[in-house]
Amino acid sequence: MFKRTNRLAAGLVATAAASVTVLSMTAAGASAGPPWTTFTPGGGPDANFVGSYDDPRTPSTAIVPGIRFTDIDAGQSLDCSAFSVGGSLVSPGTSRAYGANAGNLGSLSATGCTNPLAGATTVDPIGTWGVTITGDATAGEFPAKLTSVKAKLTAANCVFYVEGVVNGKFNPSNQVFTPAGNPVAANATSTTPVGLKVASTPAPPTGPMCTTLDILAGDDISITGKFTNVPPTGSTAITITNP
Repeated sequence: MFKRTNRLAAGLVATAAASVTVLSMTAAGASAGPPWTTFTPGGGPDANFVGSYDDPRTPSTAIVPGIRFTDIDAGQSLDCSAFSVGGSLVSPGTSRAYGANAGNLGSLSATGCTNPLAGATTVDPIGTWGVTITGDATAGEFPAKLTSVKAKLTAANCVFYVEGVVNGKFNPSNQVFTPAGNPVAANATSTTPVGLKVASTPAPPTGPMCTTLDILAGDDISITGKFTNVPPTGSTAITITNP
């Protein structure tokens, strides 16, 4: 009687142990492939993303340096003849959760920025922008975004701020970050909000030219163009791997 009971108990223990092993193997298998929850940035350690776009004011074959920003609600655009943002990766080679910071972009160069009515406009970045990957790649492109984006724009009799994020996608094979809404047809302007808005702080749009342009806090911003990473001397192309 006691031998039979002991034998039954031993069988139950073995069965339970086997079940735990199977469950553990299943859990491990579930995390061994897509969909992933983490990513690892590599390369760099420095990066410099240079803007270029199909300028609507030029022939359809002209892809020129720079970038175009459009206040969608006001129907006003700012064209910059050169625009780049640079910085460095954060802990390259270290895995992190999707959405966690992958790089700090503390250097911005914007020249030749003009609006047909307001004329020359300066763009001054505020703080350090970030960059992250937010999900699995599709056809080689990872959903990505610039974060903590903030800048002050100053033109004749018009000063305003923009803030938010720039949603888009990053392709490691050609090092291109493409903002949402791109590419657009030749000579066209993107009208897709990227996550940037005209800010109300530290001050709403100020000055009579802002009124003329109808620029108001809360307006959505679009970006026409793309940004290609041109690694500075001593750095290499950025890689994104899972996990």
